[in-house]
Formats: sequence, C-alpha cells, structure tokens
Amino acid sequence: MPKTLAEIALDAGLIDRTEVARAARAAEQRGVPLVVALVRDAGVDELALLAALRKQTRVKAMDPAAVRPEIEALRMVPKDLCRRHRVLPVSVGRDPGGAQVLRVAMADPTDAAALAEIEHVSSSEIEIAVLPLSAIEELTELGFRGIETQIRRVRRPFGEGVVPSTEPHGRGNVGDDTSVTTQTVPFHSVADEADAGLRLRALVRLLEAKGVLADGEMEAAVIELMRSGRASDATDSDED
Repeated sequence: MPKTLAEIALDAGLIDRTEVARAARAAEQRGVPLVVALVRDAGVDELALLAALRKQTRVKAMDPAAVRPEIEALRMVPKDLCRRHRVLPVSVGRDPGGAQVLRVAMADPTDAAALAEIEHVSSSEIEIAVLPLSAIEELTELGFRGIETQIRRVRRPFGEGVVPSTEPHGRGNVGDDTSVTTQTVPFHSVADEADAGLRLRALVRLLEAKGVLADGEMEAAVIELMRSGRASDATDSDED
C-alpha cells in the first residue's frame, strides 16, 4: 500500500509523531491540506519534503522557473478546487490511444481524494508531477490571473460598434439586428407653459437672489417706463 504524506515525512525524519498529530489537527480545523499544515505550522522544509516525496512515490519533479501553465489546462479545473487542494493544471494532451490526459503539479502527490476530484471535473486521465508548495500557490494565482486579464481584454466596451442616427425611427432591414436608429424628439421645457407675467416674476426673483437686482429697483424701473410712456403720448397729442 502506498505511504501517506505523514508517513513519508516521518520516515524522512522531517517531523516526529507529536508534530504530525498537531499538524493534522490544524489542517482539519482550517480546512487545508496536510501539506500546508506541515510546512506552515510544523515548519517542515518544503524542499526536503519534495525530495522525500520524489523518493517514495517516484513522481517526477518540475522546475518552477520553467513551468508555464496552458490556458486550456487551467480552464479544465475550477480555480477554487486548485486553491483548495494546492494543485496546478499545467498542460493537456493525448496519450497514444487518443485519451485526453491532463498533466498537473501537486504539492502532495499522495492526496488520492484530490486526484479523484480533478479526474472527475476534467473528464481526463491525470498525469502527476510534484512542485514545492509555495511554487504551486504562486503559479496558480499567476495562471488564473492571466485568464481573467484575457477575458477583460476581449470584452467590448459598452456601445462599441453602435452608430447613432438622427433619421426617423425605423427597424432597418428585416433580420438585421445591427441596424440601430434613434428618434429625434423636440426639446420641451416646463417653463414654456407659463405665461409671460409668471416668467417675468420668476426672473426678477432669481436676479434678486443672486444680488444682481436690489429690492425696489424693478418697481422704480417700471415707474420710469410708465412715465416715459405717458410723456411720449403727450408729445404725440401736441403734434396732432
């Protein structure tokens, strides 16, 4: 029977049984894989643990600097699953028989539950490689960030490609959904419905509020115009 991660760490002298038990409790409480608790809580050296895993499982190790996850592979496994199990989809291909093969890197290649879930969601055969925990986490974030950036770039800005028209409203050619027209509507102001007297009083009130027109100036101006009008009428009468 294959050894578990805890057994491999114990056999390699990287941790004792008390520390393994403590790490297992911490992993269960926080809902993280045991490999995370071993490295982050128990202080197990992740490179030494990787070497022990390679020796016991015969799983090939990958060079973190050379890993370039393929977009197609990343899209086959949900991001939350990758984060939860510390798994990185790397590439996708076919075996000689034509079956789809998903190559993944794992911090714990002995995690059978994680492998079963990945195999299920990807509908693929799984080929495993091993990477240090920190490399898995960093490359996973970078890979999925690249997908999100790509999606944002291909989204067309709102209104792009729409050409407004002031021609009379119409549907365009039948079946042509790209024909977009707008109907010109005459501008209408509520103030247009008021009579001249009301609009004049509103104007006076506005000018007084802004300090342009002092109290009584409007009345004085009206009186002056009335006097000028009467004088003009009197002159016209004398000429007649």
